[in-house]
Amino acid sequence: MKKLIITLICLAIIGGGGYFGYTKYKASKDKKTVVDVVPVSMMAEPADYYGVSSELEGTITSANTQSIVLDTEKLVKKVYVSKGDTVKKGDTILEYDMTVVDLQLTEKENAVNVVEQNIKAAERELAKYKGLKPAENAPTPAEPEIPDYEPEEPDYEPDPELPEPTPEPESEPEPEPEPVPEPIRLTDKVTANFKAAGRGTREDPFVINCSENAEITMAFINRLAYSKMYVELCVYNSDGVFLYKWIVNSETISKDILNKNASVSDGVSIDERTGMYAVDTSEGSFGKFSIAVPAALQPQEELPEESDDSFDMPDYEPSDIPDYDSLDGFDDFADDGDTYDEPDIGYSDPEPSFDSGDENYMYSKAQLAEMIKDKEDEIKGLKLSLKEAKLALEQAKKKKADGKVVAEFDGVVRKIGTVNDAAAQSAESSPEEGFEEGFGEDYFDDETAYNDDAFAVIEGEGGVSVTFGISELKLDQVQIGDKVSVMSYESGCTSPATITEIEKKPASYTAQNWNDNPNGSTFNVKASLDDSTGFSRYDWLSVTLDNSASADSSNSVYLPIHYVRKENGNYYIMRADKNGRLEKRYIKTGKIMYGYEIEVTAGISMKDKICFPYGKDVKEGVKTKDSDTVLYPKDMYY
Repeated sequence: MKKLIITLICLAIIGGGGYFGYTKYKASKDKKTVVDVVPVSMMAEPADYYGVSSELEGTITSANTQSIVLDTEKLVKKVYVSKGDTVKKGDTILEYDMTVVDLQLTEKENAVNVVEQNIKAAERELAKYKGLKPAENAPTPAEPEIPDYEPEEPDYEPDPELPEPTPEPESEPEPEPEPVPEPIRLTDKVTANFKAAGRGTREDPFVINCSENAEITMAFINRLAYSKMYVELCVYNSDGVFLYKWIVNSETISKDILNKNASVSDGVSIDERTGMYAVDTSEGSFGKFSIAVPAALQPQEELPEESDDSFDMPDYEPSDIPDYDSLDGFDDFADDGDTYDEPDIGYSDPEPSFDSGDENYMYSKAQLAEMIKDKEDEIKGLKLSLKEAKLALEQAKKKKADGKVVAEFDGVVRKIGTVNDAAAQSAESSPEEGFEEGFGEDYFDDETAYNDDAFAVIEGEGGVSVTFGISELKLDQVQIGDKVSVMSYESGCTSPATITEIEKKPASYTAQNWNDNPNGSTFNVKASLDDSTGFSRYDWLSVTLDNSASADSSNSVYLPIHYVRKENGNYYIMRADKNGRLEKRYIKTGKIMYGYEIEVTAGISMKDKICFPYGKDVKEGVKTKDSDTVLYPKDMYY
């Protein structure tokens, strides 16, 4: 126990000695620390420097005057009052002709229906695009299996009782006529749904006979790019003379020509001197160029009128079994309606044929993704248009129900126009007139906003109420019963007004007048005009406190805001006391000008010397040294 007590005593002595040593070291260091202070007179500006005034902003919030502005989208049908008439609340002042409004309502309803139909059509197209199969997934036609064919034996036996036929005398056989070559049918357009002779393999490619300028469609190129088929595009002139051919498959198609149409003559030129063909493939090619004559030219039958790149199979007699090579590769790639009766030769395609009635395998995955995105964007735009159309329809419905304008209170008609005046005003005005930039229709609570072109004015009994905002820092300058001076920016009229109410709750927690401290709240003050002549509801006002001259402190100055610090909502400065040591002095502030200068209304004088209140050495009690250098941030302009 004694050892514990001795240990604690030792720790206390050590701790106390350490604290004492640190305190002494700190005091010694503070004695050596010196902070520069600058006279306030070198940086401060008097309040008059900024031409500060006590001008506030307000508006006429309730005037016992009804000003009627015409709806320029309507025609005035009848006016029920004359100038000087006394009216009661609810009396009809004028009535609109609703014919035009009815037509506008019907137009808006039709617009909504049209947009809704467009959305449905676009959604159907989007669903179709999402269901299409890309060209990369196109099936490759498989080689059909041909069963062995045995010629049929005759189903009868010769009659032994019949005499043997007498052989006819031998005669010299007539010479066979020279075979006449069938004309070659050329196609001018090669599509993805082509029909051709051949198996589509490397050894036996599909053969398509083309004219000199035959078009190669983008769908054909994309289909070949994503399949294992081999195609020869044999090009002939108008006399049926073979010129050259293109060998096309997924290996020969250049990526540079995907997603666009081509021609068999692209890049092909002929040397007039030698008659030899030359090919320029610098911009990409859809095939391998060759001038080798095909081993076996496959004639193509006459194409139907409704198609340029397909043909019907020739009719066969039951006993006329065609050779395999003459039929192999004829896929059912014909367009709708272009079909033929294929003879039954004992086999069928193991793969289903393409359905030419849809767009499967005509577009790549990238193309389909782009088409889907474009259609989705189109639908988004249409839905936005639908909202706008419905909003316009609702507004049209409101106008339809608003055929009459009535008096809002008892009063006297001071101004009223005629039907002819209304027609002329409607022709010269637009629906947006009377609304200043920055204020939408919602700013006005009814159609009685006042302007110089008011069609009718009804004046009732009672005064005109003014509302203006005042900073919390100036609340001590106003009291109920005080006078203020009011001027209308609209008409230029002026009048004294008496303060009738000071609201207890802030209308805003920021400054609303341009020259107020932005950190202060704003309170609404209401006053009654002594003379309401020339003032109308919604007038924008300038309000001046009559006691502003005495309220403004002649001793207030403006300091650079970075020489003032804020602590718990209060402002203070670090100044030199009479002993040349720094001390914290709380001050009373006012407006902040341009974000750089702050008004100090109390707690400082021009004789004070203050320092830049930041830094580890700036603390109460340290020594000060006079300086004439005022510190400013680099982005400040003086």
